[in-house]
Amino acid sequence: MAKTPKLLLLSMLFAGTVFAQPAAPPPSGAGSAPAASGGSEAGVDLSVKQQPSLNPQDMQNQGREYFRSMNDTLKHIQTLQDTARRQKDIIKLNCVTDKLVQAKVNINISEQAMNSMQEDIARADEGGRTHEFTRLTIVNQKVTMLGAEAENCIGEDLSFVGATKVDVEIDPNIPQSDPTQVPIPTPGTDRPPPSSSYM
Repeated sequence: MAKTPKLLLLSMLFAGTVFAQPAAPPPSGAGSAPAASGGSEAGVDLSVKQQPSLNPQDMQNQGREYFRSMNDTLKHIQTLQDTARRQKDIIKLNCVTDKLVQAKVNINISEQAMNSMQEDIARADEGGRTHEFTRLTIVNQKVTMLGAEAENCIGEDLSFVGATKVDVEIDPNIPQSDPTQVPIPTPGTDRPPPSSSYM
């Protein structure tokens, strides 16, 4: 029991010496004055400049187009779900239902992003509206991908290219007898010689 407090005290002392190391000296020529660009070194620009290519009205119009596309995809996934239900294929149904649930969640996220984007446009927050428009774009791509995955869940319509035709060639060198049929042995006709001459 006496070792535990000593180990604890020793580890605290060691940790204090590790974390109490002096800071690295500033690079030569940097001076002691803080840099003007948010605490970074002089001459280094760490800010990210992003210019949106769409104006606010175009972003709203594109957002509405995304909603139309996502809702069409959602309806298509629901149709595929009904198809799987009619086929009574539980594996296909579970797969399509999973894609449907994910699509609904992503559409809810896109509604939140659209509302936030409209608020940012009203406040003239360029960074905020660009961020929310980017979220809308990403969610639209996810829903489109979920629609394609739902079609893959059903599978038959996409992979069916025609009736399967099989051509069989038989090698003439192979014997035509059935290898599963074993011939029955014939009993021998030779009688053994008599064991005694008295018979």
